[in-house]
Amino acid sequence: MGASVLAFAVSAASLAVTSGAGTEVAAGVTAAMLGLVALAALTWGGVHYYCARGLRAHRPGARALALALGMFNLPLLPLGTGLGGYTLWVLLSDETRGLFGTDAA
Repeated sequence: MGASVLAFAVSAASLAVTSGAGTEVAAGVTAAMLGLVALAALTWGGVHYYCARGLRAHRPGARALALALGMFNLPLLPLGTGLGGYTLWVLLSDETRGLFGTDAA
């Protein structure tokens, strides 16, 4: 998603450069906002990738990070809700707690 938004930002920036009078400001603001959204989406994806690498290595810190990311993903309808809920369900199970070396409560 971040790469597609970044592509939209580049196209909006090119409109700002090539458009007529009066539209440069709007196209420039659009390009800047799309660039910020793309940067945020790429950062969010990078954090998830970092977390996934830690989960594969069974690091307890990665489990805690994944639980936090799962909570933040819950309000992101529709996929974030499903994937965030599944993340919480899996990582809070007793079997998974044992894999990460934390005591089952």
